[in-house]
Amino acid sequence: MQGNLFQFCLFFGLIFSAIYFLLGRPREEYKRTHKVVFGVLMLTFLAEVIWKVAVEINLDSFLLYNLLFVHLRVATMLVFFYYLPFSCQIQDKILLALVVFLVSSLVISLFLQPANVMIQSYSQMFGNGLILFFSLIFFKDIIRQSKYKEHNLLSLPYFWIATFVLFSFGESFIFYFFSSLFFPSNLYDLGFIQIFVQFFAGLMFLVFGVAFYIPDYLQAKRSA
Repeated sequence: MQGNLFQFCLFFGLIFSAIYFLLGRPREEYKRTHKVVFGVLMLTFLAEVIWKVAVEINLDSFLLYNLLFVHLRVATMLVFFYYLPFSCQIQDKILLALVVFLVSSLVISLFLQPANVMIQSYSQMFGNGLILFFSLIFFKDIIRQSKYKEHNLLSLPYFWIATFVLFSFGESFIFYFFSSLFFPSNLYDLGFIQIFVQFFAGLMFLVFGVAFYIPDYLQAKRSA
């Protein structure tokens, strides 16, 4: 059930983002970010499709799961943050964080959680922590940037994106932290708790797809 809800939100987020290329009138400042958001949605959707096909033909494995949903997802989100309009010139630190994450994942695979025999919760928790850290910085940066002082924050796609990344990866980090401590052998069978994790992840990707419609919608509402 939770997987279906996540996939439903992801699919419609991707559809809304794709339609925006055809029907939207993107402002110049949003064009590059929207393309990056679309890329994130597409890669995430392709990962879901690959996993579904692998399950159907009995090629699913811990190794494939870790590559798709631990390493690729975290790396994709860090690249996504690299292209967001920070005013504090933090891009070099994001690239460094990406390298550190990949190296640490290799070390974890070799000595703590082999990628082919278990889900790498340590890598997932560390990666989610990095994403949460940069989302906090971005959220603060958006609020403090002088060019947005006169803007209604609710009219900024970046505000919605930052807010839902914070919600999604915040609760995901807490989930992985406590589940790794108390349920290390039963990480993905936590029932109701896991539904919340999937729900917020799906909601985040849905918001990614609709965030760039919000400025035009609010402007049209004010003009009506």
